[in-house]
Amino acid sequence: MEHPAYSQLRPVTPSAAVVLCPNPGYSSLEGTNSWVIRGPEDPNSIVIDPGPYDEGHLNVLNSKAEQVALVLLTHRHHDHADGAQRFHQLTGAPVRAMDPSYCYGGEALQPGEIITVPGVTPQIEVVATPGHTGDSVCFFIWSGVAGESTLEGIATGDTIAGRHTTMISETDGDLGAYLDTLELLERRGKGVKLLPGHGPDGDDVASYAQWYAERRRQRLEQIVAAREKLGKDVGIKTLIDEIYDDVDPVLRGAAEQSTRVALRYLEQQES
Repeated sequence: MEHPAYSQLRPVTPSAAVVLCPNPGYSSLEGTNSWVIRGPEDPNSIVIDPGPYDEGHLNVLNSKAEQVALVLLTHRHHDHADGAQRFHQLTGAPVRAMDPSYCYGGEALQPGEIITVPGVTPQIEVVATPGHTGDSVCFFIWSGVAGESTLEGIATGDTIAGRHTTMISETDGDLGAYLDTLELLERRGKGVKLLPGHGPDGDDVASYAQWYAERRRQRLEQIVAAREKLGKDVGIKTLIDEIYDDVDPVLRGAAEQSTRVALRYLEQQES
């Protein structure tokens, strides 16, 4: 079974399987990946990102995950977190996130925390990975005791997708923090399976992180060159016309947001 496989429990590693939500779109690609974490003989499971408020998906996810003991959120965005409260009602499992306002029956996550759950063999290391949003975290899935067993995969949410780049939130995202996050994932993700929030899984988190960082730096170089050519006071629309000379009109809004975030980063670097 390969991606995409809607409403199916698709195994990816010995301890991680995915249920794909049928919410395809520009930002969600084929849909949101809801990850189910448990060992082959475990009676309980942990679910990462139940997804949007889609009753059909939440019921399928509950059925496939069986005895859900805990729900974790990579970040607050609606296509990952809006179904969390309803999933908490369906399963009775506490929901934990970095942002306390998205927790239901559970405490806020702490960076560096090792999550252990009775009846679940894998342990999960919580790694703060701000950038896409301020509350973004990645979950490092260990086959057993964290640091002593196999690091099977990294659930990255929107920090790294299985295809295309990701947007940086204009409200609490930060490109500088995001570049630091990519450096961390490149350092720790060599040979580790990518378990993304959208798109197909991959074989090496480090290579994705490296490619993501290179793309960001290339875009920054383009902006610097365009401002040198047109002047630092160039308007955003003119700047985009210069940089994105072949952008699809449907994606122009995304290009504008990405450019504003990059300009904010450059201003911070210059100050």
